[in-house]
Order: sequence, then C-alpha cells, then structure tokens
Amino acid sequence: MRFAKESKEIIMFFISIMLLSLVAIIAISQFYNLWWIYVLLAIPIFCSIFVIWTFRDPQRIPNLSQNGILAPADGIVTEIVEKEKGFYCVIRMSPFDVHMTRSPISGTVRSVKRQKGKHWPAYFSNYVKRNQRNTIFIENVEKNISAEVIQVSGIFARRTIGYIKEGDEITQGDVIGIIRFGSITSVEIKGENSYKILIKSKESVRAGLSIIAIKDG
Repeated sequence: MRFAKESKEIIMFFISIMLLSLVAIIAISQFYNLWWIYVLLAIPIFCSIFVIWTFRDPQRIPNLSQNGILAPADGIVTEIVEKEKGFYCVIRMSPFDVHMTRSPISGTVRSVKRQKGKHWPAYFSNYVKRNQRNTIFIENVEKNISAEVIQVSGIFARRTIGYIKEGDEITQGDVIGIIRFGSITSVEIKGENSYKILIKSKESVRAGLSIIAIKDG
C-alpha cells in the first residue's frame, strides 16, 4: 500500500506505539489476568492503525475526460451550484475517506495560497469559512478554463498540504495535496462554456474517478 508524501515519520511513530502496546499487553498478561488492561492497551493500537490508514494513497488510474471535470476529493457532495459559465462544488470528507486531493483539470498551477485560520468542525458551515485553508488555482489556457481548488481544515484535520507549486504543469487526476484526517474540499470551475452537472447533493464521489460535470454543447 502506498502512503502520502511526508508521512513516513508519522507512520513510523505510530507503528512504534502499536508495537510497544503489543509488547506491553504480552508482558502484563504474564502477571495479571485483568480484562480491562487489554481494553486499555488496545486503545493506542486502534488509534495507531486508524492514523496509518488515513495516510493511505491508493494507486488510481484517473478517469481522464476531455470535456469533463473530475472530483478533487473523496466524500459526500454537500453543495453543487450551477453557474452560467461554470459551477461550484463542495465535498465533505470523513476521517475514513482517502484524504488525497486530485486535480479536476489539466493545466498550469498559477498560484498556491495558504491562509491561516481556525479549526471548526466541517458540519458548521457558517464557522468553517474561518478555517485554515490552501487555495490552488489551476488554469488551462488552451481550453480557456480554470479551476480553484480549496482544501479546508477541520476539527481533526489540522493541516492542509499542497504538493505542487506555482508554474507546475499537471494532468487531470494528478495528486496535488492532502488534507490530514479529512474535512472539506471545494472546486469552482470558470470558463467560456456552461456545464451539465452529473452529480447530486448527498452523492458520494471519488477523487480522480468521478466525473462531476461535463461541458454542455
């Protein structure tokens, strides 16, 4: 299984905790037969497995589409707004979703802006606007289209990380960052064309695989 970039030290730390917990359980069981000790020591093991699982980066073959827009994140669509020349979509990720962010279009990274902020739960839409975030602006001059992808932190997602920098050329479906422990990812598409929305609110999507909209006409 592949894991997210820059996660090796974190994963090794929690693997160490998991192994130490297993050793402690075996050692204590030699002297005591108290069931609650097993429960107590099982907690760090469970937490370690969960943390390691959240950093997974499953290999995917992106569903490339000349006229389509790919979902930038795994999760549930909480908002989808059709506009005259584009659309806006919000995807809420759970702690159990894959946390990698993927590019909805091919193009050039024009800017990557990091904004400091709070860590309100993603369920409170009015407060989450104040949260820490990364804003990644991607432009495809040939197709006259742009995508603004925003990674928003949450109560568990303490960091939003972009893997790309200004000037990078990326392909639709490429991994461009990660939100540790999930939260919200939004994408706003602007261009000269209108789009037919292929998804609905409360629908589940997968980054790089789900086509959320296609050029109309």
